[in-house]
Amino acid sequence: MISTKNVLYAILQRSKETQEVSIDQIAEQTKLSNQQVIEIIANLNEDTSSKLSFNKNTIYIPRKNKAQIILKVIESGFDLDRIIDSLHWSDFENFCLTVFEFHEFQTFQNFHFTQKRNRYEIDVLGFRDPLMFAIDAKKWKTGHAGALKAVAKKQIDRIKALSEYLQKPANQAKLHLKNVPNLRIIPLIVTSKMYEIQIFHGVPIIPFFKLNSFITELSRFLGILKQFPVKIRVQKTLLSYNFP
Repeated sequence: MISTKNVLYAILQRSKETQEVSIDQIAEQTKLSNQQVIEIIANLNEDTSSKLSFNKNTIYIPRKNKAQIILKVIESGFDLDRIIDSLHWSDFENFCLTVFEFHEFQTFQNFHFTQKRNRYEIDVLGFRDPLMFAIDAKKWKTGHAGALKAVAKKQIDRIKALSEYLQKPANQAKLHLKNVPNLRIIPLIVTSKMYEIQIFHGVPIIPFFKLNSFITELSRFLGILKQFPVKIRVQKTLLSYNFP
């Protein structure tokens, strides 16, 4: 079990800037033989839906599969600060995508829009009728309260602009929104520098390793979260009749 945990962490660490990792490097770092590393990866592939491709020399880790490795390393009890240090900033976005998709949200990544001549970007959008989460997923160097409050306020301004942008049917179509009469957008921040869920100005700030439990227990939080309503025009279906 310890060997598996160490192999997972080594893969995570070595894949920070690349999607291909040398088995020689993993074996050297974990003090295992190449064959032992290969056997551990094969066993992991039997336990996860996201398979790792490998041959006798190389492990291939697609970005979309990286979140599964992160989850397994977290579950193994590995030190969180070491996990965070081994992650690329884009891993946070992909992690959010994976978690929301697991909970059957439709997701969009790096959504750009212009409202009142200002340009905005949302890292991740997660939609499941009638809620849409607008997520700022950041690997921060600081996590003090003043910085978190400022980021929460900035996220509110960004999502307010998004809610105004989505008032137009043409813009709704870009996110495939239809027949959602009471859409509510919730600003959300996922961070690497906290260990407990906090809420500033109605904006939840979630440690990345607690995102899954936050969504699972969402009903506990909804009443205190900032929400931006958007009216989506419901398309009426015309019925056709065959008259005798």
